[in-house]
Amino acid sequence: MATDVRTRKQEVLRLAAEQAMTLPLSESGYWFHKDVRDNFYFAIHLFGYTAEGAPDWTEAKRNEGRELAVRMLYNVLKLQMQDASHPMYGHWPLQLGHDPASAKPHVLPVELMGCMLMFFYEKYREALPAELKSEISLSILHMYQSSVYRHPLKSMHHHEAKHTALKLLLGHEFGDEALLEEGIRCAQRMLRHVRTYGFKEYGCLPWHWHWIQAFTCVWDTVEDETARTVAGELLAYLWGLRAEAYLRGAWVGPHSRIWPHDAPKDTNTPLDYIAFGDFTAPQTFPRLEGAALYAYEVPAAVRERALAYAEPREVKRLIRFAGEDGEVTESAHTYTYVTREYALGGIYERREEFDNEQLRWDVSLPLDSEPAAAGVNQLYFFHPGSKYAPGDDRHASSYGEALFDKGAVLQLWALPENAAGDTFGQLVGCLPKGEWRFGEFGGCGKLGSVYAAFHAWGGGPVVITEKADRYSASVPLEAGRLAGIVVEVMSSEEAAALGIRDLDAWTAAAEERFSDAFKLLPDGLAASYRSFSGSELRLEVRNDGMLVTRTVGGADPAFDDYTIF
Repeated sequence: MATDVRTRKQEVLRLAAEQAMTLPLSESGYWFHKDVRDNFYFAIHLFGYTAEGAPDWTEAKRNEGRELAVRMLYNVLKLQMQDASHPMYGHWPLQLGHDPASAKPHVLPVELMGCMLMFFYEKYREALPAELKSEISLSILHMYQSSVYRHPLKSMHHHEAKHTALKLLLGHEFGDEALLEEGIRCAQRMLRHVRTYGFKEYGCLPWHWHWIQAFTCVWDTVEDETARTVAGELLAYLWGLRAEAYLRGAWVGPHSRIWPHDAPKDTNTPLDYIAFGDFTAPQTFPRLEGAALYAYEVPAAVRERALAYAEPREVKRLIRFAGEDGEVTESAHTYTYVTREYALGGIYERREEFDNEQLRWDVSLPLDSEPAAAGVNQLYFFHPGSKYAPGDDRHASSYGEALFDKGAVLQLWALPENAAGDTFGQLVGCLPKGEWRFGEFGGCGKLGSVYAAFHAWGGGPVVITEKADRYSASVPLEAGRLAGIVVEVMSSEEAAALGIRDLDAWTAAAEERFSDAFKLLPDGLAASYRSFSGSELRLEVRNDGMLVTRTVGGADPAFDDYTIF
């Protein structure tokens, strides 16, 4: 049954509060020691639900929930460094260790938690107990008097977005016109920058959400019209980016950074559910943050764009990487093909990113699909690199060239002989649950309403391990340094139009196309593949990793039609 935004927001608020009530408390009095912010996020939702009446709870449960939320907020607030002579004045610790009282302050918690603390204070000021109200007010004063937000724009990334939001919120709270004006100028410059150069933290979780939540706190809290206008324009831009990479709860295309709860399954979904509501409500919240408390609603045009599945669409974006000075150091092109039943997307130019937690390409299935109900909703292969650990399907190496066209992807690797610490003798694959038929060098499957097939070259037989939520694939590369993968997906409807009506027919058709896809050359490796959509894909790399050929239908990908969002 369809629901409206307010109903979904109240539903997430209730579910988050219910989860908070069941979280085990440690002897220290905290729910979480790994990240202090998670204590704060669940506490503000629990308090918010009780403050708004908690209609599904008894009076006794409401009182219990309110007391627990207040106690947890006190616990978090008391960890702030309030010694003005300390170099970390105004900050909170991140990880609490075995003894929270002795945990050292860290630069991260104040960025987003500080924005939300001021937003929460403004929203529930009249409902707060007097002592807690005083403690929050004092914590905000310490932030204002400190240097936690006094950073210039330089890199135009998520840290500076949150510093900018802090300037706007603190300027508003303390009537500091100079600080408010500085925040407005910074926000306007950030808006101009992303419109001019594109969003460098592409498909990036959690950073994209941090931009959105920081400026939502501003939009919901700051009364200055100029500040609210620029915050609203930034939010429309950020949600517009989200909408074009959206498929019923899935975040499709390449990701410059992802956490384990983002891949190989999209599980951090409360903001998407509230905004779009076309998949089942989340039952757990790996990064709750402030999702259910905001008044801001996504513009109707953005919502319509996210929910528009009538025709498949190709999204081609150019990103020019530049700092505040506008000097472009490199460019990248992202490609995403989105249909009603699946999406495939990736980035052509691989870049070094923080902790190498990126995902260069993947096939995504919507969260309301059969495979997503059974486990993961993403399919991809990669060569492991820095930070990789078995069982964590992230952290690709810097090697390899890729080619994308609709539901097909080719990738070739020419691995160096000496790449200490950054090469592994295998390709790693992640496959959603479904009806699979695996062969020596590949597999064909029916994943709900989507057919999928893959073929690997360059190593020994593919090793498939069935897990509770996925099939994990390993392609041992033995002594070779050249490797390749071809993957293609299509919907049952698309397949039926080609006369493919069952897995037998799909397997026969795919294996025929895969039979001569790869060719070893004297100086490299080439792949030629005719996709089910009729495109001729060709990719070739030299032994030294240099790209030789990358064409679709005999022509280079038309990067001149890639545009900045």
